[in-house]
Formats: sequence, structure tokens, C-alpha cells
Amino acid sequence: MKNFKLPLILLIFYSVFSCSKKDKQTIIRGCIPNLPDGILYLYKDDSSQRIDSVKTVNGSFGIIHHWKSTSIPTYLGIDHIDQKGILRSFNFPTNANYKKGKWESQFFMSDSLILINGTIKDFNLKDIKLPEKYRLVTSPGIKAGRQTNALFNIDGDLFENVNSKTIQIIKEKIIQYPDSYHLLYKINENKNSFSAEQVEDFLKSFKGDIVGSNIYKNLDTYNNKRFNENKISLPLLENNNGSRKEIINKKFNKHLIIFWASWCAPCRQEIPVLKKLYSLYHNDVEFVSISIDTNKPSWFKALKEEDMKWKQLVINNLSEKEALQIRFKLNQAIPYNVLVDNKLKILSSFTGLSTENELEKLIQK
Repeated sequence: MKNFKLPLILLIFYSVFSCSKKDKQTIIRGCIPNLPDGILYLYKDDSSQRIDSVKTVNGSFGIIHHWKSTSIPTYLGIDHIDQKGILRSFNFPTNANYKKGKWESQFFMSDSLILINGTIKDFNLKDIKLPEKYRLVTSPGIKAGRQTNALFNIDGDLFENVNSKTIQIIKEKIIQYPDSYHLLYKINENKNSFSAEQVEDFLKSFKGDIVGSNIYKNLDTYNNKRFNENKISLPLLENNNGSRKEIINKKFNKHLIIFWASWCAPCRQEIPVLKKLYSLYHNDVEFVSISIDTNKPSWFKALKEEDMKWKQLVINNLSEKEALQIRFKLNQAIPYNVLVDNKLKILSSFTGLSTENELEKLIQK
């Protein structure tokens, strides 16, 4: 933990002469007069992944966080614990929308200089009571660089419902922000929601150093395989007895493939509904659960607890996972349920926690 009280010019001077020229860094400096004394935490990707901290005195703070020379822009956030133990979670106003309302982002990007000045405001969520020592606060406006500017000008729900309109907007946003890692990350997360041709078109619009990044190259390599996806064979997967088995049994005409994990709460919540539907449809539709668990003991423990009567398989390596991603259009979100025929044609699919009615409609396609 560091305690900076330096003016911005000295903070920048210190940062320039105190590290290797190969280092990358993010300087975060702010003055929030109504922020109590305490400790400000910097986190990466998730509030549980704290990477730096600094004392706040009279609302002032400054952090210089160094990155490896190979690092690429990432999502950052801040929270604060005052001397009374009250945690304040920061959200930042943007120029974008979410579900047709103004969107406040939990994150900013790891630009080289971040300035946060002004007063914070508490806000309460309707019908949700927060813990006594937890506060959600709206931060004053934030001044940052190109990566944060792109993030704050792209609607938070742009990738949630992919259609011809959103595809056109995504193309326009890439042209407007051709070096945006946020856009590249979101396309990568949702790559199987687009056709191979659409992803190829997106990638061609990026410009600058981003096209030399590993995430860009890996996505390009993956997408090129999708043009010949019918030539990609399904791997044999390990079952709960340690044997390797075919994913689908062709004595059935339809197969419900359920992607889940032991640690996924919505996946576990969905299992009672799946059990009920299995009892109704197991003669006509093959049920197959495929776990993405990397911890085998946790998978076995969940299998024992849930006692699912249908085929249980687990992914063991990246090669297996990639083949399933391509053939079943699996993105990163689970639970993901997909109904296919014997030729692996996708008949219907649903991402997220499904109701009984939604799953039954999916099965009946």
C-alpha cells in the first residue's frame, strides 16, 4: 500500500524516472472532498481481484500501478473502505445507455492517466436492501484516455441481443474506435453469436497495435477454423466413470446438450427443471450434460449432490473445448442449452437460467 500526497506533476515526474522504460503504468489521481479518510483499492476485472491500494486523506489520493511490458489494456475499478469499515463501490457516469436508460460503468480502462475529481453521490437500488456497511456511489466524471473513452461510448447491452441492427452498430463503433480493446474483448466473448464472415469483417476494421496483440491473433486463428466447421469432429469426452464416450447417441433424433459447471449457481438452480423435463421427454430426446469444470473433485461432488440420471461428461483440455465451441456455438456464458439433430444442426438454443416453459419450448423445436 502506498500513500501519495504529491501534486500531479511530481507524480508524473516520479513515475517517469522510477521505473524501467519497458514498463507500462497507470497513474490514478483524484480529489473527492466528501470521501472519508480510509483506503482506496484498485481492482482488475472483478472486485475480488485487488491489485493496489492507497490511503485517502481529505479526499485526495494517487496511485502509480506498473504493468508488465507485454500487458494489454484491461478493465479496472475502485472501491473504498473508510475508518468506520464502510465499503463504497464506485460507478462512473458514461455517455452510453443500458436497456434504454443511462448506463453507469463499474469499470474504466487501464489508460496511462486517470483523473477523478468532484463529489460522490450515494444511490439506492429499488427493492434491494444493501448490507449495512456497503454503499453504491456514483463517482464524479472521470478523465482518462482512448480506451476508457471507447468503453464509455458503447452501450452496455450492445452485445446482448445480436441482430442485423446491432451488427451494423458494432461495425460503426469499430470504425470510430479502431484500437478499442473493449470492443475486441466483447467480440471475442460473443464470437459464436456471429457468423465467421461477420467476425472476419469486424477484425479487418481494427487498426494500430491492437492487430498485433495475442487476443486479436488468437481470435483470427479461431475464426478461420469456423469456415470449415463441418470438418471438425466432435471429441470423445470423459464421463463420470472415467471412460471416454461419444457425446451423442444417434438412436435419438434430437439431443439436448447442457453446458454447465459445479460453481455456476444458475446452472445448479436449473437442474430440478431439467430433471422434470427429462422424466417427460427422455424417450424422445437425449439429455447430455457437459461440464466445463477444471476441478474434477468439485465436478464429482456436484454430480453426487445433484444425482442427474442422464449422460454426464466433462471437458478435459482446450482442444476439446474449442471443438465444442465451434460446433455448438458456445460462448463464455453458462448455463447454455442447445438442441441439435444427428447432423449437429442447431435447432434451438438458450443462454442463461431458463424457466420450465422456456426449456420445454426449446426441447419441442
